[in-house]
Amino acid sequence: MALLVLLGNTSVKVESARGCFASFPLPGNAETLRSALKGAADRDVAAASVNPAVEPLLDAACRLEGLSAPVYAGRDFPAGVPMAVGNPASVGIDRVLNVKAAFARCRRALATVDFGTATSVSVADGEGRFVGGAIMPGVGLALRALRENTALLPEVATAFPVSALGKNTVEAMTSGCVFGAAGAAKEVVARIEAAMGTRLEVFVTGGDAAVMAEILPATWTLSQGLTLEGLRLAYDETK
Repeated sequence: MALLVLLGNTSVKVESARGCFASFPLPGNAETLRSALKGAADRDVAAASVNPAVEPLLDAACRLEGLSAPVYAGRDFPAGVPMAVGNPASVGIDRVLNVKAAFARCRRALATVDFGTATSVSVADGEGRFVGGAIMPGVGLALRALRENTALLPEVATAFPVSALGKNTVEAMTSGCVFGAAGAAKEVVARIEAAMGTRLEVFVTGGDAAVMAEILPATWTLSQGLTLEGLRLAYDETK
């Protein structure tokens, strides 16, 4: 199989074997990224990118490692998802691939909730068409915004809240941003279901998915490798 690479806003994910992926902080140079590609000799590299600035680093890292140039979903090969929105080109490829993987699993109307730098809700109808969704700040981004736009609030890492009732500033910020993100996701999904007149199968993914899954509905399915799964499906369809 191809080596799969997802270039995100704050991290790079690499899947070297089916279902086995690793996440790395966003690299500052090609040599750092090269280390994530070790052991991939003679394999194609299929990539999905929501961060164009990092793409030259991946291209260079592949050259350094003796790999062929990466091919990008949505650009060099199609994602294979029918788009029922006004401007398909403006939709992030990660959202499209999330929908692709989720629909392949359940074959019914669905939503994916990707808790990353941004939290994106992406929706497919019963025919697997991407029909829209919602985008809001991610948990980490919300915490950073509080730190950067206030005089006294501290830097706080994303973590599961000690309690909803924060007893100090850090606990209060963690409670507000984590429980707030969970509540926002549930509200958005509920309103989309009402607008569509149907219940949605919901899949949860993204860097903060494991933290969030503890406080989300038990019927929502946690799948941290969902985007890479969609990338694999899209790439395999070209073979």
